[in-house]
Amino acid sequence: MAPTSSNIVTGGRGKDWIRWTVSVLLGCCIGILFFYTTGQMSSYETSYPRAFHPPAPVKNSTANGETNSMQSSLYKGSLEFFNKLPKVRVPSINCAALFEGIEKEVQNAKSLMKSSPKKIIPDKDILNDASNCDKFVRDRQYIMSTLSREEEEYPIAYSMVVFKEVEQVERLLRAIYRPQNLYCFHVDKKSPENFYIAVRQISNCFENVFIASKRIDVQWGQYSVLEADLICMEELLKKSRKWKYFINLTGQEFPLKTNLELVKILKTYNGANDIEGTVKRRNMNRFKDLPTPPYNITPMKGSVHIVASRPFVDFVLNDPKAKEFHEWDKKAGIPDESFFTTLNHNPQLGAPGAFTGKDPETHPEKKPFNTRFKNWGDWPFDYPCHGKRVRMVCIFGIGDLPLLMQRKEFFSNKFYLDYEPLAYDCMEELHYNRTMAAYMLPFDNSYYKNLSYVRNHVKVKW
Repeated sequence: MAPTSSNIVTGGRGKDWIRWTVSVLLGCCIGILFFYTTGQMSSYETSYPRAFHPPAPVKNSTANGETNSMQSSLYKGSLEFFNKLPKVRVPSINCAALFEGIEKEVQNAKSLMKSSPKKIIPDKDILNDASNCDKFVRDRQYIMSTLSREEEEYPIAYSMVVFKEVEQVERLLRAIYRPQNLYCFHVDKKSPENFYIAVRQISNCFENVFIASKRIDVQWGQYSVLEADLICMEELLKKSRKWKYFINLTGQEFPLKTNLELVKILKTYNGANDIEGTVKRRNMNRFKDLPTPPYNITPMKGSVHIVASRPFVDFVLNDPKAKEFHEWDKKAGIPDESFFTTLNHNPQLGAPGAFTGKDPETHPEKKPFNTRFKNWGDWPFDYPCHGKRVRMVCIFGIGDLPLLMQRKEFFSNKFYLDYEPLAYDCMEELHYNRTMAAYMLPFDNSYYKNLSYVRNHVKVKW
């Protein structure tokens, strides 16, 4: 309660009045600053979402006519739910209808993309914009607040291996950026100079974003794919002791979960690693010219994309057994598809968070791979592709949005900005709206809590 004139006196109560006045003024300043950094309208002309406008809590009618706060999951895919999210919208299209798969809106979107093809913003233009960091951060509405104590106390480290199209790289960074997290860019050595300089300038706008000191020429199928991530891993470990989990990304992906959701899931993981693994689908020809692996190791096959605890990252880089296997694996065919997964699925090595269950095979139901949703068109990652396939992988289009909205994975791969770009725009809209709605809706972690690798893993000492 505010002090009245009758209790404004000298002594202790006078000091109370001063403290109350200062606290009110400080609170107002903080509120204005938060609006300025996360909600100010931008004049920058592009298709990414504008200011956040958090909605009032959504009400549902119960059987007896009473109203309760919405208890539905964040993954509910109804138009009614989507339309009650914060009013951030992609211009000229109804993303809510596209997420519902409504054919009329799908055709409208296809017609719009045909009549008005997207013009990718040149790298040099983004470089020019980023030369004024304050304006760049403000206009693109980066979230410069930790948003919650829970997120502040559970930072995440990212490596981002990138090589082209600064616009898409910057939009990915903006979607996942939080000041408490840590981000390492590895820029391919063969990337155009304008691309490298633009990424460097963007990184200079943030204290917690940096470019790896060593750049290499990344070639598919070669050791360099793995090496780029290892370079960032090592520098992330040295930069900060605070982060809890590591996630590696490329520039053509987009999050399916908000930062708050990721934190809640990773806390549920409690040190477990989320790494694909298979013995049945591995290609033994990749190891045919190699000696027997050390430490009675069974070589595995899996994705280079991982979600791993900090102690696992430390083990990968510094444990003598991991180093010896690293030297062995470097000579294998496509070593990035055998390194992380082998360390994670040979628990006799003692890697923190490694899987200790009986069956290491990745399976959509028994042992799902939640790090990445990547539609290969082949079991266990076989789904209809409404976009187009490039080297088997589905490049997502607007017809894939209903499926993407329902996925439980952390990130989706992959998107091309020059192919059905409204799909990426709508994913961006959904992600930004969910970011704000997440603080008003409950999160059910039972699916993640019951995963086999969460229940069966080498315990982690944080």
